[in-house]
Amino acid sequence: MVTLGVSNYLYKRSVEFLGPTNTTFFYYMFSSVLAIIVWVLFREKERVTAASLIWPAMLAIFLFISVWTFNYAVQFIDISVASTIRSLCFVITIFLAIFLSREHLTTKDWIAVVFAVFALILFGVPESKFK
Repeated sequence: MVTLGVSNYLYKRSVEFLGPTNTTFFYYMFSSVLAIIVWVLFREKERVTAASLIWPAMLAIFLFISVWTFNYAVQFIDISVASTIRSLCFVITIFLAIFLSREHLTTKDWIAVVFAVFALILFGVPESKFK
């Protein structure tokens, strides 16, 4: 939570200096170096097959699009609004888990989801709308 919050702020600063595409490129370049170090030190012992690499490949595509479009968004809207919109990603995750993985949410879970969405919407609405 803390590192994602800090990174959202840093995206905005980086985009101001480098632009969204350069920020995205260098973000992934530096992340690759860090990922290699972490992988060498902590990798799992499971056998990696070509077929199993489809999942991290799909993940990379969606994360890349997420980061790149977020970097573009912070050029045009406030970082607090862009971060709030981005925070709604859990709604997509919930629907994918329910419809693709057949996960079940309890009543308590649904109530928590409604409260979380409501809180994010309230956070994203400009204060001038409440005056």
